[in-house]
Amino acid sequence: MVIDSSKDIEAVSNIASEFLNEPPVKVTPIIGKGSVNKVFVVAAGDNKIVVRMSERAQAPDEYAKEAWCIERAAALGVPVPAVLAVGRRDGYAYIVESYVAGDEGSDSRAAESYIWRELGGYARLIHSIEVAGLGLKLSDMTRGDARASWLQYLEYNIESLNEDDQLIKLNVLTHSQSKSIKRIFADLRAREFVFGLNHGDISLRNTIVDGRGVVSLLDWGSAEASIVPHHDLIQLLKMNMLENDPDLAALGAFLDGYGISQTEFGRMLPELESLLLLRAFDKLRWAIDWNVGELDEFVGHARDAVRRCLPRI
Repeated sequence: MVIDSSKDIEAVSNIASEFLNEPPVKVTPIIGKGSVNKVFVVAAGDNKIVVRMSERAQAPDEYAKEAWCIERAAALGVPVPAVLAVGRRDGYAYIVESYVAGDEGSDSRAAESYIWRELGGYARLIHSIEVAGLGLKLSDMTRGDARASWLQYLEYNIESLNEDDQLIKLNVLTHSQSKSIKRIFADLRAREFVFGLNHGDISLRNTIVDGRGVVSLLDWGSAEASIVPHHDLIQLLKMNMLENDPDLAALGAFLDGYGISQTEFGRMLPELESLLLLRAFDKLRWAIDWNVGELDEFVGHARDAVRRCLPRI
């Protein structure tokens, strides 16, 4: 996210002045920590806050969703920044949060296994937060019928596996694989899933570890109402597949913190891989439908998901 120093600094100073007891004396842009938001640490004396802001049309709804998720996670004991305000000013939507001191998880001296075990425990709490519907928006979380929306989502992806499928033309899968995958997706119709809140981007880069070893979970922009614990687990499997982060040891620590045994996870794995494939296909179809300019990343993820499931097809 490109920061216009003069315009942005003035805007963030105006926003921050409402929450600090004296005028901000130092505004520090945080570069590389937000692809869609402009992020700043603002200091006045010994007080610090974090301001995230954006001119995007959807930003007000996204920040409202983040606040909703953070407040409910905090009520369950998950360490998170406090949300001080969500609003609009000077043409920007913004969310103001308390500053959490410490090191990013990937830079912390705390053992990675410790951090991932803590994150597993947090995920279990987050997944207990009830949602009404299915999706990324706050309205999806607070209204709707999750089961009905899930079946509609599933049917769309089943029906899309046909002779004229764009995914076949993109060499994501063959006609034979399409028929097999269609049966796999159809088997999901009968599964009685539980729906709840998912963080959507559990990773070391979204944590701060303080001097006492408290792990705080940040960045709720990808939070989603979906199947639990499956949605967050398939995101971790995706990142393991693409970047080996988390690696198998870290994933094992996460499962241990969550309370899922290796035996139980082994039983879940075929279902998780089916859902990983379903999500990869759905994301690619979304990119095609919305004429996203560069499809290579979506195509690559879908191909990787097919290869992962091939032993079972």
